[in-house]
Amino acid sequence: MRLIILLLLPALGFSQGRLKSISLFDGRLELMVPKRVSDMSDEMWALKYRSRERPAMVLTDDDGEVNLLASGTRQSASEDQMTAFVDFQIDQLNKQRSDLFMLEHGVKTVNGKNVGFFKFHSTAADQKVFNYYFFIIVDGKVVFFTFNCIYRLQHDWEDTADRIVASLKVK
Repeated sequence: MRLIILLLLPALGFSQGRLKSISLFDGRLELMVPKRVSDMSDEMWALKYRSRERPAMVLTDDDGEVNLLASGTRQSASEDQMTAFVDFQIDQLNKQRSDLFMLEHGVKTVNGKNVGFFKFHSTAADQKVFNYYFFIIVDGKVVFFTFNCIYRLQHDWEDTADRIVASLKVK
């Protein structure tokens, strides 16, 4: 047993396991995010996302290789529409991008709320990217999250992204 623990210690030490709680949208939404990420600078935002409007939350790691964004939308929806909303988002993304490889999609219950999600690979300018989009309803409106990291980091970060989703709480 001690041998197993000793073998796991290096992996645990390098995991993205340490999370901190943050609130968004005037405290209506709470989630856990990795302590290793911080607000993305305006300069990095402009470089990575060009002229897109900056969302409510933009977090990144020191290298800009791991990103978490959150946007409130004007899109009205109810929880029972979440499956249709996910399907619509996937359809729209497929129309815009021919480089998508869908990994998983669906709706799960998180802290009593329906959360829609899909995971996929896409291609950035110079490399493959792991993407994890997820959605939750807050005050009758869709809140849209984007988690992404470069492909070679997917193994290190996908579990953490799942933990972020599992931490969502609407107040």
